[in-house]
Amino acid sequence: MKIRPSIKIYFLLAMFLTGTVTIVGMSAVAVSYFFSGLDVAMTNFVRSQASEIALDGDNPVTIGELTVATSWEKLPFLIQKNLNKENLEPNQMIKKIEGVPIIDHPKRAFFAMKVVTGNKVRYAGVILDKKDKVKLDNKPPQFVYILLVAFVAMTLFGIVLLLVLRKVASPVEKLREWAKSLDEEQLSKPVPNFHYSELNTLAEIVQSSLSSVQDTLDREKRFLGYASHELRTPIAVTRTNAELLRKMILKQLPAEKQLAVLDRIERAGLTMTDLTETLLWLNRQEGKSLPTSEVAVGELVTLISSELHYLLQGKTVKVSMKTDDKKLTLSEGLYRIIITNLIRNAFQHTFNGEVVIVQTNDHISITNHNLDVDDQSESDDLGFGLGLELTEKLVRQYGWGYEVMSTEAGRRVEVTF
Repeated sequence: MKIRPSIKIYFLLAMFLTGTVTIVGMSAVAVSYFFSGLDVAMTNFVRSQASEIALDGDNPVTIGELTVATSWEKLPFLIQKNLNKENLEPNQMIKKIEGVPIIDHPKRAFFAMKVVTGNKVRYAGVILDKKDKVKLDNKPPQFVYILLVAFVAMTLFGIVLLLVLRKVASPVEKLREWAKSLDEEQLSKPVPNFHYSELNTLAEIVQSSLSSVQDTLDREKRFLGYASHELRTPIAVTRTNAELLRKMILKQLPAEKQLAVLDRIERAGLTMTDLTETLLWLNRQEGKSLPTSEVAVGELVTLISSELHYLLQGKTVKVSMKTDDKKLTLSEGLYRIIITNLIRNAFQHTFNGEVVIVQTNDHISITNHNLDVDDQSESDDLGFGLGLELTEKLVRQYGWGYEVMSTEAGRRVEVTF
């Protein structure tokens, strides 16, 4: 099984290893200085004593473990046996330790020095025997305390490191759980406080990134919804006229009539192209404006009404229309979306009555009158669908005048471009 790397474990091991190496290194330096200090102290002690002790002729003088003589041969036999006279240098200590002093007191230690003061030369030797120091039997060597302190320091360092890691890891775990639980609802809520500014910044970046992704998904969803809604009419027109054209061809009707049907199919294709480009523009908002041209708005309203007439099949609905020859410079695709949705809405929610469409200059009014009260109550719930949502969004974005009013028998919608 492959072991996945963990920042927490890596940080813990790295810091503990660093602390351990540092403590062990400092402890080794302390032990080294401890023994160096002992050597320096022993050297100074022997040199001072050898210089100050008065000798009785050539006879050596022994004070405790220290023996001072005028020649090497008069030092104790054990010193001569364990130490080499050839290694002696003036005022320099030579030594031999039996045992491992780091583990326990040495069994025996031999020290010797050739002390030269002016023209006077003396030899000094010291023999330390563990058996002669009964008091030390129950006491560890002094440097053992250094090792003990090092061990305690390492233990405390490890404990502190675990506490610090826990203090840091807890907000990180909280951030991870928060990130895993993010959904559309959670993205709208403020970012929780994760105690550390770096984690709070990271959480804000995560939320911002996911919010951007969510916005993109929402836009794509709206685009698909709008596209499927808006393309229904041109698709229906294309299919209907394609079937009609097939029948005309089979019946060998005049070419003029066939061309008229083909023109309607081509117009439906161009309409789908304009609608798609408009919806893409609305969805992406890349700062580009839609192309505009002079549009005979009254003529376009009449054409759209005729394309949507299939929605009135099986209904008792009268359509009254009044338009003029006014031309406006605007995006034909945008105008078509708005007018198509408003007329479609009126046709869909009128079952027995009348639809009145009035276009004057840059103003259009669409009113539906339902004679059946039951149908009217049902249509009240259906009058604000995806088409009107898109219409409201477009007119609001362009700052056009838009007003929806309820009447006794239906609704009236007015738009000023």
